[in-house]
Amino acid sequence: MKNLLRHLGLLALLLLALFLVQRHLFLAFSHRSLQGISWKEVLQCHWTALPMDVSTTGYVLLVVVLLSLPLLFGEYRWLRLSIRVFLGTFIMASALVNAADIGLFDAWGVKIDRKALGYLRWPGEVMGATSPGNTALLLLVAVLESILFLFLLHRIDHRRSYLGGNLPGRATTAVLLPLLCAMALRGGPQDDPINKGWSWFSTRPVLNLAAMNSMWNLLSVLVEPAQFTHNPYAFMPAVEARLRVAQSRPPTGAPNLSILKNDRPNVLVVLLESWTADVIGPLGGDSGVAPRYTRLCSDGLLFTNFYSTGFRTEQGLCALVSGFPSQPTTTVIRMFGKFDRLPSVARSLDSIGYASRYYYGGDASFANTRAYLETMGFGQVHDDTSFPIKRRTRWGAFDEELFAFHLQDAPTSPRPFFHILMTSTSHEPFDAPVEEGFSGSDAQLYRNTVHYTDRCLGQFIDAAKQQDWYANTLIFILADHGHYLPHNRPQYSAARHRIPFLITGGALQDELRGQRSETFGSHVDFPVTLLAQLGLPRTKFRWGRDLFSAATPHSAFWTFNNGFGMADSTQTVVFDATGGATIEVRDSSRMHDTARLLRQGKAELQELLDRYIDLDQ
Repeated sequence: MKNLLRHLGLLALLLLALFLVQRHLFLAFSHRSLQGISWKEVLQCHWTALPMDVSTTGYVLLVVVLLSLPLLFGEYRWLRLSIRVFLGTFIMASALVNAADIGLFDAWGVKIDRKALGYLRWPGEVMGATSPGNTALLLLVAVLESILFLFLLHRIDHRRSYLGGNLPGRATTAVLLPLLCAMALRGGPQDDPINKGWSWFSTRPVLNLAAMNSMWNLLSVLVEPAQFTHNPYAFMPAVEARLRVAQSRPPTGAPNLSILKNDRPNVLVVLLESWTADVIGPLGGDSGVAPRYTRLCSDGLLFTNFYSTGFRTEQGLCALVSGFPSQPTTTVIRMFGKFDRLPSVARSLDSIGYASRYYYGGDASFANTRAYLETMGFGQVHDDTSFPIKRRTRWGAFDEELFAFHLQDAPTSPRPFFHILMTSTSHEPFDAPVEEGFSGSDAQLYRNTVHYTDRCLGQFIDAAKQQDWYANTLIFILADHGHYLPHNRPQYSAARHRIPFLITGGALQDELRGQRSETFGSHVDFPVTLLAQLGLPRTKFRWGRDLFSAATPHSAFWTFNNGFGMADSTQTVVFDATGGATIEVRDSSRMHDTARLLRQGKAELQELLDRYIDLDQ
């Protein structure tokens, strides 16, 4: 009996040491996000992590205890072997999960969640989001970590008999040990069991995520329902949330400003992969990364306060086409029975004779994109199977070939047309072999691919101006989402979500060229704004606002993993729903505006999830 207690005690220490090492690895690989964080906060991270580490240890030891109970009353070699196999498997799985969390945080600023697991259906694209070098390094670390702790596990003597002591003592141990493990795994004897919020103690998500045990988090994700049956963001009465959202989007008539030369222009949307305001000179970003975009700004109307609805392409695309905002932990575009009930700007345009096409240099089936677009009324969805490709990255054809294909295909399209062109060369891991004068760090590689796409964009616009369709075409050039590079922005931050949004083309009123608008907006405003210019009904697009309506209170709303951000002309607020804390404000002295915008943002998120749940009901 004493041997069992000794064995369990050593296993507990081994597991706690394993989790401590994994936390150090997570922090080490995330060092760019630790800028400005004191050692005191890092130490507090380890202290905060202890209850969840103990809880995870409780889960593991409960399995060991249940397998060991028969050994208190007899000797069974196969049970001892089963325990060793289970522990070894757990150590290796834990190392791999921690490595995956490190990679996910670097790319998305999250640990494994249901949204991330959903992308496992497209393993090629998932691997394409990281460089082979980083993947190999993380796998090597996982292997070395496994070898070390498997060696330590082997050093723990597991062959001693548990039959010592009297029978009543062994029977009592058999009852108490599972109860103690159960208490440990639930976080203690308190009424409410441990949850993710226990690891939230800081306004810096990197510390909160480091404190959240990777295996505990994975188990939590696997056992939580795939679909919401109730709203996890019930901040206020549903009536109040619905009213606040409706009042912030009053019905409007004709736009205060007509930007069109003609009533029925062609519409071309160029979505730029991962572009952020940080690389656009006129938006206060680097001046030498996107010089052609800067030149285009003098020939168009630039919005200086435009924000991405989320941080994935399919989120931006769905918001652009259906006017439906991104959700914190789900992706509506992947949900059959939900996305097909969304409105579609393509269908609205089809009602007056527009022909809709989508152009992409990669696999349009990724993230359910093809099914979504075809359901939304796009007559043709072009991808890497539509044209011969000479050079490709892991995400598809080089952008120059995609632009060339559009120039070749556009003349065959009925007019007026609605085209969306989605670039891909500036996708992570930014390893396209293009020589644009930037080399070295990840930030420089990011700048390098953006500069390449910028050059291709400029050449495309130059060539388009020679086409007969250009004079009657309104062109929207914007990003699908932002990126944490080149300045290592936190995943939640307003700066990470601020993106370029430019309106140009031959159909734009000449007096608007070279102008700038400070109106706040996001992807969801595109359908309403476009349909208002065309004089079409837009009531189905309840989340958007007409960017040219002076009667509308304009703002931008975005979501990230279990949180939201909101910005308007007075304030910016970012709220972390897991920790229940405001983690970023633009001006801390404007407390009234902070409270107002926070309440409105909570209403937006609550109503968004209510509508998401109702889509298939």
